[in-house]
Amino acid sequence: MRRFGIPITLICLALILPQVASSENPKNQNGEYQKQIEMKLKEFKQNIEELKGKAAELKEDAKREFNVQMKELQKKEKAANQKLKELKSAGSKTWDKLRAQMDAAMDELNKEYEKIMSRFKKT
Repeated sequence: MRRFGIPITLICLALILPQVASSENPKNQNGEYQKQIEMKLKEFKQNIEELKGKAAELKEDAKREFNVQMKELQKKEKAANQKLKELKSAGSKTWDKLRAQMDAAMDELNKEYEKIMSRFKKT
């Protein structure tokens, strides 16, 4: 019987260790994801400031349209920042759902930014 004790122990360890390692990974992945989002939001904030600087060169009618679009972009940026706050405080049960919502908020922010940039290129 002793002969089987070591192999059985090794098999049990081989089955348990990957589960223990994988249970630690999501926390690391969550933290990395949050850092990536924070960096992207900082980039957007810088890009918004650059856009505001370029807006000074626009004609009056174009400037009005730009201001309307800028308000929409800032609204989406604020929503993305709020979603990030929610994500940071989320538990493991709601994290995946909030991550999907965060991804959607970042997509919306990016689309709005691209929309403004495309109009800038036209003017």
